[in-house]
Amino acid sequence: MRTIVTLLFLILPLVGLLAQQTTPLSEAEFEVHRAQIAGQSFDSKRLLKAKELSDVQYLYVSQIEAIIKGFSLESNKLEYAKYAYSTTLDAANYPNLVALFRLSESKEALKGFLSKREIPVVPQASEKTVTIEEPASDNESSAVEITTGPKPIDDPSFAAAKRSVSEESFESAKLRRAKQISDANYLLAGQVKELLDLLSFESSKLEYAQYAYDKTYDQANYEIVKEGLKHSKSKETMTAFLKNKPVTTYQQKKEVVKANLTPVANTQTPNTPSTIVMSQGDFINAQNQITSQTSDSKKLEEAKAIANKNNLSSEQIKSIVGIFLFEDNRLEFAKYAYAKTVDQENYDLVKAALEKENHKFLEDYIKHVDKKMAENTLATGPSELSSEDFEALKHKLKGLALESHKLERAKIIVDRSKISAMQVKQINDLFELEETRLDFAQYAYSKTLNPQDYSIVREALTKTTSKYALDRFIKAQKK
Repeated sequence: MRTIVTLLFLILPLVGLLAQQTTPLSEAEFEVHRAQIAGQSFDSKRLLKAKELSDVQYLYVSQIEAIIKGFSLESNKLEYAKYAYSTTLDAANYPNLVALFRLSESKEALKGFLSKREIPVVPQASEKTVTIEEPASDNESSAVEITTGPKPIDDPSFAAAKRSVSEESFESAKLRRAKQISDANYLLAGQVKELLDLLSFESSKLEYAQYAYDKTYDQANYEIVKEGLKHSKSKETMTAFLKNKPVTTYQQKKEVVKANLTPVANTQTPNTPSTIVMSQGDFINAQNQITSQTSDSKKLEEAKAIANKNNLSSEQIKSIVGIFLFEDNRLEFAKYAYAKTVDQENYDLVKAALEKENHKFLEDYIKHVDKKMAENTLATGPSELSSEDFEALKHKLKGLALESHKLERAKIIVDRSKISAMQVKQINDLFELEETRLDFAQYAYSKTLNPQDYSIVREALTKTTSKYALDRFIKAQKK
């Protein structure tokens, strides 16, 4: 049996280096920077200093607000508000800045700017994956496979990065944003060329092509980038530049070591696969995802989905609770997230985020979520999904626009309850893609009340290859 654990290691270089930092500044650190900005003799110098900080450090909206209050001119306030947006940790709160402006045209200008921008994606932390091969007997040592090394930026994050470049109005701003993306991520050569194509001036293209080389994941393919240059002289300059640059081969490195691991009692809940708390960057993106929902009920649903898939601290739960408008939703999520919290001993932090009359309700709930109840739940297993709940599930799935969201929601339900083969087939009928149907059919098999009748599910697949794939999967499960 193999156990996969992903550890997130945040890179913590000092502010002022070229790489842009997503680790939040402490209050004391921020106050030092704010005082330096406010201490400049002219408003133009304050603006320049503020931009320099945003070039190297992601900030909270409250910190951007404090900086803006130090400007004298309305035009500088607006310019910095626009400039800092793409490097904001909690951009969903950016509309709060509108109240800082006196002139209605400034307010409308910022509103118009935000209406055309998507919430920026915070760069993710580097990953280290540890795979533990459990020993066949108690006398053997466990084999630990450690995977390290940089990873190229994922497709959704790169798409968001490209948008942030294209949304800039001036060439200098586009070049600066492209450099920031290379500072914060490893890019593929093809992705560097795509960013190159967003620049208008040949001088900017050449400058970025040289700048991005060191953080390119597949430097051996950098000839692709030269295709983005238009002038032969630029290509010649680039050829000469590459001749003097070493080619680094970045790759995921695997190392297998032997380790005598002392067994540890499993105190984790079914929905928390490891005790590694959600990283700061991931949590900020999760907060933005929750905040972007159009209603309080949808925010609650999204928050629960995030809690199902991640380990959260009491402090993180408290932050999510603060997002909800209605107190009943705050209390419901506080209850829901308790069993999935890694530091339950600190749950008074969450209680403090509720109104006083709800403190007792949360305390009473926690008292009943005791160890004995957890053991009974594990022993009993998921209950059977009722016909009423099944119809409600189908209604929810039909209301989801994306195939991936439908699949994710369906999997969550079968994790919590037992379903029949016919119900699996009916859920599959709601999917449009054959690969999604096969994915769900395989996932739901072990959680089905009557797997002996799974031929109902098999026959509903349209492709012969899918049916054979399901047959092989079931045969492997029976071994």
